[in-house]
Amino acid sequence: MAKKILLTGFKGGTGVTTCAVGLGTALAQLGERTLIVDGDAKTGCALLIGECRHLIVYTLADYEKGACRAKQAIVSHPKNSNLMFMPSIGLNDISYAQKAVSDVDGLFDYILLDKTAEPLCDSAIIVSEPFTPSVKAADLCRSYLTDSGIKNVSLIVNKLNGGQILNGETMTAHEIAALLHMELTAVIPEDLLLSSGKWKPATLKAFKTAAEALTGRREGVLNILSGWSGVNAYFKRKLRDKV
Repeated sequence: MAKKILLTGFKGGTGVTTCAVGLGTALAQLGERTLIVDGDAKTGCALLIGECRHLIVYTLADYEKGACRAKQAIVSHPKNSNLMFMPSIGLNDISYAQKAVSDVDGLFDYILLDKTAEPLCDSAIIVSEPFTPSVKAADLCRSYLTDSGIKNVSLIVNKLNGGQILNGETMTAHEIAALLHMELTAVIPEDLLLSSGKWKPATLKAFKTAAEALTGRREGVLNILSGWSGVNAYFKRKLRDKV
């Protein structure tokens, strides 16, 4: 039986789907059979980020209509045989996402659910930015999830910039986690390349670190302040302020 993890958040734009794909990719690279269930019924954003949308044959909408089995709605990543996606484009009844996940449960080690099939999840990860509105939304989301019966709720702090921490503009990830009374699963650095469809090496390293911690291979999160000290880092912070 797969370990099912809900990735979610109450505030839009925090990067829930990006983190689902990043964490799922890292788990798959560690040899874990991983399924990402894309909760975006409009555009299939997880498959867009994972560069698999052009490979879709069936979606959960077809499963809902009885036109395919749950297994047929799975899209395999062309470069990583351990990574697979389940698109929900066109799905009307969310209960069919839960049924489909139950049908394929035994095929995977990890199933990451992007804001969908919440009742099936063993645990949840809230994705938050380091800014006040997002942190407040994460606190509300934690209360909602625990009230719903999900007791194992942890945190990913996304888009964190070491320069902003040193400038006193944001808290550290550990401070945010302590404020929210949540375990810190991952710290993901700000990555301005994501909008162009690329990932910085530091971002990939952060997701690998998170996947290793999730599977018990190591402890800790990425040190976001590494590389932000010294004269060069001072000018880097100034350049970022201008950009």
